[in-house]
Amino acid sequence: MRPMSRGMTSYLLQVGRLIDGTGRAEIADASILIEQGRIRYAGPRREAPPAGDAVVMDAEEMTALPGLIDGHNGLTGEMSSVSALKGYLEHGVTTVATFLGNAAGRAPAIPLREAIRRGELPGCASLVVGYIVNGSNAFQRGETADGPWEIRRAVHRAAEAGADFIKAAATGSFTDVRHRTYTREELEALADEAHSWGLPVVIHAHTQPGLDRSIEAGADLIVHGCFADPAAIDRMARRGATYMPTLRVTSARNVSGFSDEPSVYASMSEAQPAHRAAVRRAIRNGVGIALGSHGPGLKSVWPHSGETTAFELAELVRCGLSPLQAISAGTLQTARAFRLDGRLGSLSPGKQADVLCIRGNPLQRIELLREQERVALVFRHGRLEYVGGTFRGRLQ
Repeated sequence: MRPMSRGMTSYLLQVGRLIDGTGRAEIADASILIEQGRIRYAGPRREAPPAGDAVVMDAEEMTALPGLIDGHNGLTGEMSSVSALKGYLEHGVTTVATFLGNAAGRAPAIPLREAIRRGELPGCASLVVGYIVNGSNAFQRGETADGPWEIRRAVHRAAEAGADFIKAAATGSFTDVRHRTYTREELEALADEAHSWGLPVVIHAHTQPGLDRSIEAGADLIVHGCFADPAAIDRMARRGATYMPTLRVTSARNVSGFSDEPSVYASMSEAQPAHRAAVRRAIRNGVGIALGSHGPGLKSVWPHSGETTAFELAELVRCGLSPLQAISAGTLQTARAFRLDGRLGSLSPGKQADVLCIRGNPLQRIELLREQERVALVFRHGRLEYVGGTFRGRLQ
């Protein structure tokens, strides 16, 4: 259910506990004051400022946390993506990054991003749009460019088109994970040009030497790393690269959907233990972890858009993050990886009010975030975009 009003109403949320996304300990008996689409206050109730004419919402049985941010998804500008983005928001995901912003033969995603920003598509998660720049021997098609100067021109065009980040591949997909694509020289040109435009660089890499090339070239985010060896993990730690493992991809549930593709099924199955060992090593070594689920996923396996995000959080906890750390990974750390942490990712004064209220305490059981019926309130940019669960009757 979505609320009737679309105005910039002020809200005072009275919640049983607050998780602010920074990794700091939860705050019991907390208040969140939302004004003009931003967080004015988030902290202990006894210290909250006067609320004025704000709508007071009693959510004593709820946990409030920043809206989740899913940093790796395959959405385009087509109408199917609108439905998917509504599903994400109803699962508490307020920001979704897509790497298919300029996918060949598909509608571009920037017009969809802008329509959501203008408020023309209520109930959708915000969209962060990545443009693909890949070599002619890569498996994903967006802007094809070979050699350093072609690559620089392609990044230039993506930046001028309005891309939020640049995505490239240094290895193949699960049909051939050891396939080599860009050289280190090409990756360095891509990273240097993207950074000159202020754009983060996201590199798909499963194996060596693509992993080391990407890290040394200056990639901000390494995605997948399903066969990442200890040397690659150690290099990420030294260079300060962020790791977005997308563990959902090699989960038993996801792999089951590829039983009719024997080579892919075998490669994904082989990756399961190696992938998780790499993430455990990264966590032990202090590598920054960001959240990306590679959603929405196969409909036959993942029928509900948005469920992949919380599944990924639970996978990260199984690999060694605490629930508190996993929530920080899925909020502030992912915002930071995309250079968005100045305006979202934590419940901090001045940031836009993307807030999720869920029934129960995910610090006790992270899997609660997978139960969509527990999602009670979702605010995006300070607007109450979704009301569910026990709150439906209260607002009618």
